[in-house]
Amino acid sequence: MQLLKLNLLPPEKLYCDFNYWSALFIQDMQIIWDKGHCVPLKKLPPGVSDMIFPYLLLALSDYKIMNKKKLSGIGLDNLLNLWFDKYSLNKNGYFQLLTQA
Repeated sequence: MQLLKLNLLPPEKLYCDFNYWSALFIQDMQIIWDKGHCVPLKKLPPGVSDMIFPYLLLALSDYKIMNKKKLSGIGLDNLLNLWFDKYSLNKNGYFQLLTQA
């Protein structure tokens, strides 16, 4: 029997090729926004939610920066945990609050 060894420790340096990722997102994001219009984030297929996740983090980060006095001491991880299931995608490229049914 073979043992699977997986190192989950973070690497000392973590590089990101922003040019590659931005080109990839530009190609695919409009289709994702259109097909995901009004779909709650928690109901998106795993591949789509993986593509949307960086945008959600950027949107949360921008919101936190614009409201830094009100949100002092609240981390992005907390906002993500509190708000993830409260939003859906909008085909115009933003996250919209789900309406209560």
